[in-house]
Amino acid sequence: MNPNLTKRGFIRILSYFTALCVFLGVGALINYQAAQRYRQNSEYGYQRALSDLSDSVSNLEVALEKGVYANTAPQQQGIAAKLLKESSDAKIYLAELPLSYEELSNVNKFISQVGDFSLYLSGKISKGQEITDQEMDSFITLGEYAKELNGSLKDLETTLMEGDIPIGEAQQAYQNLSRETQDQAVPAINSGFREMNEGFTDYPTLIYDGPFSDHITQQKPVFLEEAQAVSEETALTTAALFLNEKPQSLARGSGTEGNLPCYRFTAGDKSITISKQGGYVNAMLNSRMIGSAKLDFEGAAEKARSFLEQAGYPSMKESYYVINNNICTINYAYVQDGAVCYSDLVKVGVALDSGEIVSFSATGYLMNHHTRSVDYSPISSEEARASVSPRLTVEAESLCYVPSSGLNETLCYEFTCSAENGDRVLVYINAQTALEEQILILLQSDNGTLVM
Repeated sequence: MNPNLTKRGFIRILSYFTALCVFLGVGALINYQAAQRYRQNSEYGYQRALSDLSDSVSNLEVALEKGVYANTAPQQQGIAAKLLKESSDAKIYLAELPLSYEELSNVNKFISQVGDFSLYLSGKISKGQEITDQEMDSFITLGEYAKELNGSLKDLETTLMEGDIPIGEAQQAYQNLSRETQDQAVPAINSGFREMNEGFTDYPTLIYDGPFSDHITQQKPVFLEEAQAVSEETALTTAALFLNEKPQSLARGSGTEGNLPCYRFTAGDKSITISKQGGYVNAMLNSRMIGSAKLDFEGAAEKARSFLEQAGYPSMKESYYVINNNICTINYAYVQDGAVCYSDLVKVGVALDSGEIVSFSATGYLMNHHTRSVDYSPISSEEARASVSPRLTVEAESLCYVPSSGLNETLCYEFTCSAENGDRVLVYINAQTALEEQILILLQSDNGTLVM
């Protein structure tokens, strides 16, 4: 110890040194935590970009498949616009991934070509020109590659969730390796992107010059326009009756506002919302555990039909259903004068272990139900059928009202068709103009039927 340094001075210096070490340590910890947060936020951004890219490519695949069956100018123009939007979105999400252009050059080229092709078709349709058979074949080809790309992206998302190295870290580690070892490094992420990119090197060059339900919450409830407001006590009584519970056993929850204001009540695993205007049941959910299935779809549909009749919903037709976790959820639409009103939608969930109704939603019905009137004579079904693509074989037909993006409805002929490749397709032809209003592709499995 320096003889000129007192004991007190030594202690003071030691204290300063200790404080400096603590300060530097805390600073390092703060910087480390900030860096960790930055890496986490970056990784979340990469994951979101990959997920959004996958969604856009999935939408491209669907639009390309529908484009094969579009047979009138307005529908073809709509398909072209959809393709342009989704290809533009896909390029934005692709650019957000921490990968070089070379690693995704072919995928980028494919997406760009879909956008260019859609622009070319849009311009051609605007001039009143028809799409040729060769261009239709291009739709098919692009659709096949979009399907392949979509599958690759889904696999990459799964790999990412199961892997130990995040996208950002995998990319950094890959770039730090020598060229001789890059091919063996981080195969879970980067090799997946490279393989996906290499899979798009041989698609042919194109020759060219250059859900029914989403709308229901965007308007005011038509069915409740003339209905009177009800008190919470009246709504409580209605809820208890619907749930087969005593009113005193229900707890009051926070209600909902928006276009369809509702009271909310709960009783154990059950929850229910009652419209403040008119006092109608809007939705109900029983979240109890569901046991092994004892009913099939037919048994569930019988239970659902009986329930709807007792609940005061006459003239309802089954449309599509899905079975998930031993609950069969069936969509029902109101039928007026033989025409199905797809906007007037009711969903019923049946537990397959007991046949109990465990979910119910009448939002579509409350928002849209009214008496329709047609002020023109519809064209014949034969005239409408002539607008269906010759690539499809019509198997059944019926009249229906379908919602439009402008929150209106259109009377259409619904044609259930089959395609040469086995696709099941629904084509909706305007009953006044004979133009295509909508094309939907049916997805059928052991668990039900959905549309896209």
